Amino acid sequence: MDQGINYIGVDFGTFKTSAACSNGRCEMLPTAVGWPKDHVARTMLGRDVVFGKEIQEYRLALNVVRPFERGVLKFVDQAEVGLTGPKSDAHKEAAKLVLEHAVSQMRPTAGQPIYGVIGAPSRASIKNKQVLLDAAKDAFDAVVIVSEPFTIAYGMNNLNDTLVVDIGAGTIDLCPMFGTYPSEEDQVTLPLGGDMVDAKFLSNMQETYPEVQITLNMAREIKEKFGFVHDLSEKAIVTLTAKGRPKPYDVTQPLKAACQTLVQPIVEGLYELIAKLDPEYQRRMLKNILLGGGGSQLRGLDRLIEQGLQELGGGKVTKVYDSVYAGASGALKLAMNMSTEYWQTMRERDQLRAAA
Repeated sequence: MDQGINYIGVDFGTFKTSAACSNGRCEMLPTAVGWPKDHVARTMLGRDVVFGKEIQEYRLALNVVRPFERGVLKFVDQAEVGLTGPKSDAHKEAAKLVLEHAVSQMRPTAGQPIYGVIGAPSRASIKNKQVLLDAAKDAFDAVVIVSEPFTIAYGMNNLNDTLVVDIGAGTIDLCPMFGTYPSEEDQVTLPLGGDMVDAKFLSNMQETYPEVQITLNMAREIKEKFGFVHDLSEKAIVTLTAKGRPKPYDVTQPLKAACQTLVQPIVEGLYELIAKLDPEYQRRMLKNILLGGGGSQLRGLDRLIEQGLQELGGGKVTKVYDSVYAGASGALKLAMNMSTEYWQTMRERDQLRAAA
């Protein structure tokens, strides 16, 4: 590692982005941009773009864009969800602004090169990865896009006989580690995640308590605080309003049913992935399944996945030590371990592309 270089690792998530820098700084912020709705909002806010926690605080005065919502731009093809023309441009601009803001929060030393590693879904297409590279070109002097599960495994030194399941808001990535960088054919990406759970929970609440006033953002916050999938006698009681009047509601069953929608797709994805592996390695992988990403923190998810693997002879599932920064820390570690010569080559390549 060259002391005269800023190294930054980024977990560019669908809902949250975390970054870690070689200067010791780390930061997490929403993967969203807020633009003032009109000149009144612009005057009140005093700026043209809003990031971070202020998006939630001033959301009624903002046009908010989550550039990677439902996996768009990162994994799902934008044409599949009607993201074309000005709307597509807005999402790409939002991705660029979020990444530039995340890098600025690292306070890199002025005048020194900024080299970065960014995580992407395991089976993101070349087109999707190009979107990320375009978003990063002004924030970094050189950047590398790698598999999100790989950054988790790399940061935790679990590079061999490990099967990583990275549960994000837009996608779930399953990636086996054999002591080398995994090939695309070895991996599985599921086009679902926390966003799907939020929408399902909101739907369940509207069906169970039609009188309750609840938004998607409120549903997400309840899930993040109480989310679980196990069968223990756990209760989730929250205060919500009906016609403006606050009242406690038991949301246990609607929440549990929504969270459990992740279990079967993950188990089926693991069955698909294990079937591809060399039979001599299948048992070794099943004994070391690592859950990462924000969705990994749903209480009881590890045990339910283990139950679902019984037909394969069972498995051992553990959670990452830090679901917020595991990916960013691994990306930073990878960036710092790459040689200066490699980064210089990447920088020259990017400069040639920019000039073309």
